[in-house]
Amino acid sequence: MKRPIAVIIIILTSLIFALQASAAPRAQEPKPVIAQPEQDAAVRGVVQLIGSAVHPQFQRYELYYAPWPVPSDQAWIFIGDAHFQQQPLGLLGTWDSRSVQDGAYALRVRVVKQDGNYNDSDPRRVLVANASPVPTPTPAKTEALPAEPAEPTALPTELPATATIVIEVPVIESPTPIATAAPQPSPTPILGSSGAGESTTLSEVEGILSPARLVNVAKKTAVYTAGFFVLLGVFFGIKALLVWLISRILP
Repeated sequence: MKRPIAVIIIILTSLIFALQASAAPRAQEPKPVIAQPEQDAAVRGVVQLIGSAVHPQFQRYELYYAPWPVPSDQAWIFIGDAHFQQQPLGLLGTWDSRSVQDGAYALRVRVVKQDGNYNDSDPRRVLVANASPVPTPTPAKTEALPAEPAEPTALPTELPATATIVIEVPVIESPTPIATAAPQPSPTPILGSSGAGESTTLSEVEGILSPARLVNVAKKTAVYTAGFFVLLGVFFGIKALLVWLISRILP
């Protein structure tokens, strides 16, 4: 009587383990992928295919191309040779796009497992443009409107008064009349009027641009610049000290 009960217990235990194994989700297999060139990228010449091709039961991986849209699974054309080393992320191989006519094509990588089954990547569409560049879409152009003429800037009716310098030339009496020179125009102020009836003379300009004054300005500038960098260094030093203290205090 005990033996049939033991057999029933064993059968029930086996069924429970079988149900648990079937209910447990299968680990998702790594899927090969082509990362570059990007989707709808324009390519020409020898194209480098960058991506990943790995699997726990890895045997080899293969590269293919086909015209887009792919008419059938038999339309895929093998590229080069099979690769027997896994590639986690890097150069999978190259494709000479000059062997086909310009147009849209699909690329993919296939990982063949040890049991003969395989995993394919999602097709990556590219545009081959060896003979002529592929035109890129541009935003619709709006009809250019004629530019409106700029309104003339109104000039002030009254100009500011400028200081004038009048030079009186003494007349020397002589027995015979001497032709006097024509009056010279008033000199124009060099830097403009600084106030009513005042103007900047050449001597004042020379005083402003004198070497001693320029050297003094340069020294002040150097002192201010050095002080700025010293303050900046003190700031970063205090900041580093605070970071060090915080790292020492906090666990």
